[in-house]
Formats: sequence, structure tokens, C-alpha cells
Amino acid sequence: MALERGAVRLGPPADEAPVRVVLGFAWRDRAALEELVRAVHDPRSPRYQQFLGAREFARRFAPRAAQVAAAARFLRRHGLRIIEIAPSRLQVTAEGPAVRVAQTLRTGLLQIRDSRGVHTVTAAPPQVPEELGAQVVAVGAAAALAPPDPGPDRPGIAAAPFGPAAIAQLYGFDALYADGVRGEDARRATIAIATAYEFDPADLTAFWRAHGIARDLSSVELIPVAGAQAPVAASAGDRMETTLDVEWASAMAPGSRVLVYAGTDAISTTLLRAYDRIVADNRAAVLTTSWGRCETDYPRSYLSQVDAIFLRAAAQGITVIAASGDDGAFACGGGAPGVSFPASHPYVLAVGGTALRPRGDGFDETAWPGSGGGASTRFAAPQWQMHPSPQRLLADVAFNADLGSGYLMLSDGGWLAAGGTSVGAPIWAALVALANQARARAGRGTLGLAAPQLCELALTDALSPAPFVDVVSGDNGAFAAGPGWDFPTGWGSPRARALVDALAHWAPAADGRGGVATIIPLAATAAGVSGAVRMRFQRRCASTAIDLHARDLAPGRYTVWVDDTPVASFDTDGRGNAILGVPQVDLRGCRVQLTDDAGEVRFTLPGDAPPDVDDEELSATLSNTGVSPGARGAVYYRGGGGREQLTVETRQLPAGVYDVRLGSETIGTLKVATAGTSVTARFDTLGITGATLPVSPICKPLLLVRGGSAYLRSTADALTPGECAGGQRRR
Repeated sequence: MALERGAVRLGPPADEAPVRVVLGFAWRDRAALEELVRAVHDPRSPRYQQFLGAREFARRFAPRAAQVAAAARFLRRHGLRIIEIAPSRLQVTAEGPAVRVAQTLRTGLLQIRDSRGVHTVTAAPPQVPEELGAQVVAVGAAAALAPPDPGPDRPGIAAAPFGPAAIAQLYGFDALYADGVRGEDARRATIAIATAYEFDPADLTAFWRAHGIARDLSSVELIPVAGAQAPVAASAGDRMETTLDVEWASAMAPGSRVLVYAGTDAISTTLLRAYDRIVADNRAAVLTTSWGRCETDYPRSYLSQVDAIFLRAAAQGITVIAASGDDGAFACGGGAPGVSFPASHPYVLAVGGTALRPRGDGFDETAWPGSGGGASTRFAAPQWQMHPSPQRLLADVAFNADLGSGYLMLSDGGWLAAGGTSVGAPIWAALVALANQARARAGRGTLGLAAPQLCELALTDALSPAPFVDVVSGDNGAFAAGPGWDFPTGWGSPRARALVDALAHWAPAADGRGGVATIIPLAATAAGVSGAVRMRFQRRCASTAIDLHARDLAPGRYTVWVDDTPVASFDTDGRGNAILGVPQVDLRGCRVQLTDDAGEVRFTLPGDAPPDVDDEELSATLSNTGVSPGARGAVYYRGGGGREQLTVETRQLPAGVYDVRLGSETIGTLKVATAGTSVTARFDTLGITGATLPVSPICKPLLLVRGGSAYLRSTADALTPGECAGGQRRR
């Protein structure tokens, strides 16, 4: 995990100091699981909405008990005590003396102090034997999180803060209540809140009473989640985020059950356990959280574990919702845009912020300056994303977050005004719970992965009134709002009645027409093959449609194959021409071939390269050349489908400007303003996340050079999954 700017290194912990370790595993048959998630959210699939129960998921995809037991034995054998094996079998948590942890994981340990306290971190990438099939998710207390914080520079309260009744009227929730849609005490309308710290029941009951909400505490259940450290006595300030989430989620869906999975601290591994418990318990069809942090602060092993949990949530029909953050486009600090995790995950509905001002019998909304939104550097674009960027973009939707109006909340017996996207997330959770109740009445299942279906509704002109208020003005410091989807507000804020009605009754066109169309020519496999073939690939959110056009082919019968599966066959007419639709297939990430009646491949995508391919992720340590003995660094690579991204991280370099070279070519510079600080330089082929990467780094040595001397370097084959020969990658 990247260290916070200004963090102080305190040296190694005492040998006997207790340190916790979390090992994580992967789901079995990940490819089949991803295909299942795609199918259950595709209206054209025969498996649409056939979500899995928790037991069925565990039977098909959970890590084998023997594999988890082997990892536990390994930890015990090295003197560590097993604290927990997660019910999902996705993680094993153990604890032991610092000296044994360091030996077991073949790394050093270091204590640091940052703005959130003292933490133990690893001095080098930790390792466990490959045969365990596990990765080290976290060591020590990891890093503390924070709920989105509007900060002191936001405007003060200019008008009376909103109560639940006013928000219900402005956004159309009251029309749902009049129709009897208030949420139900059932899984489909149950909201699970993943949070740090508990809440005071007295605050909650007084909040309900003041706003005329007929509820009692039997409808809210507090479920403790053990933290990564000894329990901490939570202050009223610590409890405030949980209090806000519970008060507003329960108020806006007044018939829904609310499950509060609360840790005893705000450590990232505590939230990991909360997510895992919620999804494994499967008692709620809506999961919301308002806690987060810059996505690049997390190690990739942690991100992959949360990714596994959210993938399972999608398979079980659970909608995951998160606040996009309150630092505008700069969730990672500094002057470069960055986004917050978990909002940046593709299976999460990221809630941005608006500034709401009542006007006559209605209201105006603009993008709130603090609304988180931008391009992820950790997650590729999901298939439903309509924007052409290769990266996951957020936000997805929005809700009022402005402190210029604010929301009433009761905390520690006193009334306060709150704001930020951390209010929008639980209100959107309430809205999804209401939609799930309405869908049940219409004979439909839970919403599950929400973004593809909300995308469909946003692009449909036939719905009146429109389910979203399109926010077209304002910005978040780097990105402006505008017509249609935008970074600060996504598709916009909801018209609750129209949105719930559409989610309950409307269905997208079965053939996936509309949206974005791409013409894909297929290449002949030999010079003597006659004719031409092209595919028109249309995509619209979760749906796709393909038309194949063939002309001047040799007479006969042909078969279209996608990833070695035959999907359609056709006969040419007398002139060798044919037009057909290819049903229920998504070309993104696939290989396409056309064979003749003898089984010979006649046409394929150019170079067998599909329109999109899975990203490849590689990393390597940069070696110290001896010019500056304390300097260290690492390089990370992600590439696929013609997109390549390179991140160079350095520590303890002397101040100065360094050339970043790939082989003999300088691709950019890295500036160290203050000696010894951690500095990152990013490059990619599209120039979205950093400087443009003009050449692939595969099979090339990387050097950091200043004044003719190389300070750090990698070997020529550092970034390759296989072998390199003559500077070229072997396939």
C-alpha cells in the first residue's frame, strides 16, 4: 500500500509485537463465473435473472476446503495463530510475533505513522509458496479508511437543512409511498450497510420520532464485524458516518429491514470482512458503503479480494453501492485526477453529487464541486460502459450532496447538518430497495448489477417522464457536467417514481439494437480465399447485436465460431452473398472465425486479435545500480487490446529530474522535488492517466537516468510473462 504523503518511518516493530496477516484465495472457475454474471444480467439470455443462492455459489465456486486448510497449516507451522477462516473460505486471518511474520512471508516489516495513526507495513513484497494458491492480502493493520469528507473549504449551510419528507417530495419518493411501495421486511428490500463503528440506538429512534417515521429498533440489526486490532472505544465523531447512513437509509425506505455490519475500527481489512460477511450471509439484496480511499493506495492483492466479493454479489443478485467521494476529481490528492475505491470498481454503483436548489414548485441541480468522478487506473472498462475509454469511468448516478443545503441528522443527542456523497449512497440504497419491492410485485427478480440496466433506461427516449434528471452544468474541478453521461453526475439524479416504474415493468429491445456500432472486417486466412466478410457489432449497455455481411464467397455452407463455439451457420446465395444475424453473443474479448463446409478456417479477425482482450498485469522490482544506495523502485504494467499502461514508483531518490528510458528511447521524465520522497510516474498509450507511452515496455529494460548515470534499472525480461529473444516477445 502506498504511504501517505508526510508519513514518518519509525523503524521495525519489536520482534514480539503482534502482527496480523490475511491470506486470500480466488474463486474456482473464474471464467465460468464471469460468464454467469454476464448472462444473468443480459435480458436476451435464457439465464437472465437466474441468480445463485449462497449455498449454490459456494458449491460451484468457493475455494476447496483442502486448499484453505493447507494454507492454515502453513501459517501454524511457522508459529502463527489462526484467528479466522472466513465463512466464504476466501480469506484466512492469522496473527503472530513480528519476527515470525517477517520470516514466514520472506519480507521485512516497518512501522510508520501517518494522519490516521501507527501502522505496520511490509518493506518488500511479501511472499508465500506458490503451491498454496494464495496471495498476501494485508499485513499488519493495513491502512485506515475515511468516509467521504466535505472538508472545511465547502460552503456553509445557507438554508434550513433537508429532512426526509422534503427529499421524498423533491425526488418523487412520496409518490411511491402513496402506491404502497415502502420497502418490505424481506431479503429483496433489505439494505446492508458496511461501515466502521456502531451507532447509538437512541439517536435513531429520536430521528424517526422527529420526522414522523413509524419504525422501531426491531427493523434494524447491528451485526458486529471483528476489527484488525483490539476493539476501539468509538467516539460520537467515529459513529457519525454510521449514524448518518442508518438514519437516511431507514427513513427513505421506511418499510425495509436494515442490517448494519459494523467494525470496531476503520481499517481496510475490517471493511473487507464486512463486505465478505454481507455477501456470504446473503440476507440483503442491497449493499451500501460510504467509506473509501484513493484506489492507488491499495495493494493489488487487496483490490483483487474485494473484486472477488463484488463478483459474487453480482452472481447472487446483490446491488453494491458506494459514495464516489467528496474531493472532486482529486481523490488521491495533489494536482492529478484520481478516484476513490470501492466506487471505482466496475460492479459498484458509484454515487456522485449534485448541488440542489429549490425553485418555485421544482428545483435546479448542478454538479457539486466535491463530487468524486474520473477514470480508474486500476480497473478496465466494463462491457456495459458506453464511453469509449478503456478504463472504468465514474460516477454512475448522482444525488444532492451540497452543504449549501445539507441534510438533518441526529448524532450524540444533537441535531447537525450533513452533506457529501456519503448521504447519496444510502439514499440510493433505499431507492434500489424500493425498486426491488416493485419488481417483486411485477414478477421480476432483484436488480442485481445496477449500472447496465440504469444505462438502458437513460438511453431510452420512450420513457415519459424520463427516469433521470440530466444534470448539465457545474464541474468537479477537472470534469464538467453535460448532456447525457458525465464524470461528476453520471446519468444524473433520479426521478424516483419514474425510475422504479421503469425498473419494474420496462424491458430493453431483445435484439440489442441502438447504442454504438462498430464495423469489424474479417481477414482472409490465405491469398487464394475469395470474397469479403464484415461484422456490424452493436452494443448498448448490457445488450449486443451482430449482423454478418458476406459477399463473393465460394458457394457453400459456412459456420461462425466465437471462441471455438459454433454460433451460427448460413448458405450463400448464387452470387456468394449472405446477410444474417448472429444471436446471443458478445464479441468483446473473443476470437471470431468463419469456416467452410470442410471445416477449413477461411476468415478470422485480423491477426486473430479480438476487439477487446483481457488485460495482462505484470510487475517488477527496479534494481539499485549503486549510484544512490538507498534508492528503490518498482514498475507495474497492464496491457491488452492495443492499450498499454506503465507505472513507475520510486523511493529515496535524490532530488532532480530523471529520464525514464525504455531501452535506448526516452519516454518521459520523473521529477523528484524533495529528496527521499515517494514519486510516481504514469504512462499509457492513450495519454489518459499520464504521459503518452510511445512504445511497448515488453521485453525492454527500463532505466531511470540523471546526468548520464542510471540510478534504477530493470532487466530486459522484467516485464514479460514468458521469454524474450532479441528484444521481441515470444508468443
